[in-house]
Amino acid sequence: MISFSWTALSEHIFEIRIKTPVTRVGTLYRLTAAIYVLGLDIVSGTVDTAHEHGEEYADDTFLLRPSSDGETSFAYYSARVGVLMETLIRNEKDPDDLLRERNINPPDIRFLFEALPEITFRDIPDRKVTEFNITSQNRTGLLFHITRIFAEEGISILRGTIKSEEDTAKDRFFLQQQGECISEESKSRLSAKITGQPAS
Repeated sequence: MISFSWTALSEHIFEIRIKTPVTRVGTLYRLTAAIYVLGLDIVSGTVDTAHEHGEEYADDTFLLRPSSDGETSFAYYSARVGVLMETLIRNEKDPDDLLRERNINPPDIRFLFEALPEITFRDIPDRKVTEFNITSQNRTGLLFHITRIFAEEGISILRGTIKSEEDTAKDRFFLQQQGECISEESKSRLSAKITGQPAS
């Protein structure tokens, strides 16, 4: 990790910004795993790929809040989220092993999607990227679930935005698969895995 910063914006909302030295498949999945394990919800966020001094890196910002109304202090989260992210980014621990160690189950797809989400893909051939949009109910672990599937499918996330409006999540990502737009077969498989429905 190049840098990590933490800023309290209110009594219940804080911002973190993470720069990682490489943009590889699964980076965002590992970051969201740390957020999910600590019981935090992502209110909004941006994911970007930046270039500086000839180097490429990921520059991600998230607004977070505790997913429950417990009495856990911001100091607790600030002391742990950066360390946990660093551990996962360095591949010192696998996200699945982390969940098992803490007796935390992955998000239940039946809880995430009481109604099927709206998913769309749009290829941008001249940039060799595919725009992915999902609108769904906003649930704890949603981004962890989505990014986990991207990682399983070898999908790179170049940039994106994460937004929560009341009970609705609206997320957009620009994706690549081996430097190209996402194949039609992969689009079908991604939608099926995300929603838990048979592939079309």
